[in-house]
Amino acid sequence: MKTIDETMSIYQILSEHPSLLKIFKQHGMGKFENREVLEKLGPLLKLKTALSMVSVNRESFIELLNQAVEDNEAKGDFTLADSPERQKELSLLALLPCGMKMPFNRALDAFSTEYREKTGNMLHSLVEGNVNHELSYYAYVDSVTSIDELPDIIISSDINSFYHKPFRENFLSKDYFVNLNSSPMNRDLKSIDYADPRDQFTMLSANLLVLVTIDELMEDDSKPKSWEDVLKEENRNRVAMRGMNGFFCNGVLLPFYQMYGMEGIKKLASSIYTGLHPSEMVKMIDSKKDDVPAMYIMPYFFTRKIKDKSSITITIPSEGAIVSPVQMLVKKSAAENVKEITDFLCGKEFGEVSARALFPTTNPEVDNDLKDMPLYWMGWEYLMNTDVGSLKKEIAEVFNKQFTITGGVF
Repeated sequence: MKTIDETMSIYQILSEHPSLLKIFKQHGMGKFENREVLEKLGPLLKLKTALSMVSVNRESFIELLNQAVEDNEAKGDFTLADSPERQKELSLLALLPCGMKMPFNRALDAFSTEYREKTGNMLHSLVEGNVNHELSYYAYVDSVTSIDELPDIIISSDINSFYHKPFRENFLSKDYFVNLNSSPMNRDLKSIDYADPRDQFTMLSANLLVLVTIDELMEDDSKPKSWEDVLKEENRNRVAMRGMNGFFCNGVLLPFYQMYGMEGIKKLASSIYTGLHPSEMVKMIDSKKDDVPAMYIMPYFFTRKIKDKSSITITIPSEGAIVSPVQMLVKKSAAENVKEITDFLCGKEFGEVSARALFPTTNPEVDNDLKDMPLYWMGWEYLMNTDVGSLKKEIAEVFNKQFTITGGVF
């Protein structure tokens, strides 16, 4: 990293580090947001002159700029949507469920500071929401062919491209990764054989999908007790699930296909009224309106965001809460160098952070407080012996066609 100093021009600084504009604005130099001003005045104006004009302490401001640049470089200073090929620069890439992102970031920030002080090294990481990359980054993963194109550590959510045939053939079949799970893992997830028998994936936690119903919109005898009940004809257009713009959650679709086949997918499509982000589901439920869906397939995390719990029923269907996996891939070749990082991610402290956010951890020392909640996991044999990528496309085509026919709202 080239250190910013007082002799550099404003144009040079902001051209090389556009993210620093917000700091300039906070200190009375917002005029450089105007591109014309930046291009005409910026090359002529040295930083020391600009700071004297606004009476800002020169030393403190330059220190602030350099710290911001250092922090941005540690976090990647790019987005996967714009530059997926730059993932190889990272030590850690994390694509997380929405509810897990904030507690993860807080824990990682604290760890990163300690890690830098202890080792003198920066933790080059990028943390983004998984939902943002269903149709972007994961499509890119399907085209990656060299292990050198991947970060040392990848945390991802849902049954994504890391389960697809190209990734299995190019990487998983060649034992490039190491499983760092404790054995045995936490009893809640050990009971469903959650550990990868091929020792490639390190399973960190699970995003549990449950069913929420609005009581006053349901007849007492019609409240669902199983996932199969959702498929009944009387529930046509009465259900919301995660989705947007014609894309619906594979974490729901794949398990429903496994349980009930393609006819089950058609029935599910008939039952779905619309696709929403879980936060939008919470707003709908809290609105108290009578023209909203009566039933919601949503992450367990978001159920605690619902303000009036007395008006709803949270159902764990008889088949079990659907387990949408949160998994980690760690390169064998880098395992020793990133051991402190992976020890933190697999450790008790982070496991407790995860469990408190209602994402049960695999760490055996943590109480997930699931109270023997039944869980439904698709299983490794099925996932590793199915062309998951092709199956997703087939399911999506059938689902969207039926969804349109039966009056679903995009």
